[in-house]
Amino acid sequence: MRPPAPQSLRIGVIGAGAMGSVFGAALHAAGHQVTLLDRRDDHVAAINRDGLTVEGVGGGARHAIPATTEPGALRGIELALVLVDSAATAEAAAIAAAMLAPAGLALTLQNGIGNAEALAAAIGPARTALGCTYVSAAWLAPGRVLHSNTGETVFGLLSGAAEPRLDMLARDLAAAGLPAATATDAPGHVWLKFALNCAINPVCALTGLRPGEVARQAEARALMESVLDEILAVVAAKGLVLPCADPRAEILGHAWVRYNRPSMLQHVEAGRMPEIAALNGALVEEAARLGVPVPVNRAVAQAVLALAERVRRRLAAPVPDEAALEAAAATEPLR
Repeated sequence: MRPPAPQSLRIGVIGAGAMGSVFGAALHAAGHQVTLLDRRDDHVAAINRDGLTVEGVGGGARHAIPATTEPGALRGIELALVLVDSAATAEAAAIAAAMLAPAGLALTLQNGIGNAEALAAAIGPARTALGCTYVSAAWLAPGRVLHSNTGETVFGLLSGAAEPRLDMLARDLAAAGLPAATATDAPGHVWLKFALNCAINPVCALTGLRPGEVARQAEARALMESVLDEILAVVAAKGLVLPCADPRAEILGHAWVRYNRPSMLQHVEAGRMPEIAALNGALVEEAARLGVPVPVNRAVAQAVLALAERVRRRLAAPVPDEAALEAAAATEPLR
């Protein structure tokens, strides 16, 4: 294995799914000492046996990166890169708090809001960084992921202060093929990405369409724009300034040119719990605090959860016994 590059960091990627694997591979290629932490035994075993294979953008490459299911293997890391599903953020924050070196940082590039706050509660605001990324990735098989799109990644400390280690991280990611920059207004970038994901991802999950298809199909586009109207009303009520002149045009333009399969669509189709609670569900909660009505977002969040449950049940029992289900239902009181 190569010796670490000068000024390399000991980095633990907490959540080595598709996105965590792509970023872990890039940081490893840049010379950092990376360890991947994931709960899936088969994924970890495949990486340790055959290496991590990243296909797609830039061709394909195999990376000899250590992987583990044991959080203790990250003890003493200088940076925790958190890329778990938002439902697991509290667990990831506890791991970061236990494993980070005393002056170590935690950086979340997760979708949704509230993730940085969960990290800050565990390790302190001064050691918490947040950001957003327009990189796309998809799971292929244990030890194999697809890097489907390269976009900019922006991050910075929650406090807005300068941090040389993050500047170095941005330079190294860019050198490894993932354009990145630091920002003093990282929360604004996170909210722009949050608005984009809330507008696009659930419509893709509900329809099975990709973003560019949603933007071109009249009914799907109308639904996306109704969701977006409410999101921007919440942004205005919060008094947020997003890092672009026209957020609506930015989000619609993004959908127009993208044909990836958003993670929410991937999760629904795989029978996994989608991150709707951290996206439109979180928006509904924030809107309630502000007194802003968001009935479309509430309905969309409910519909995504109902669809995910339908897929989960069909995967478990492809041909349900309707007679048995109806007989059992007839004995249950209406609730």
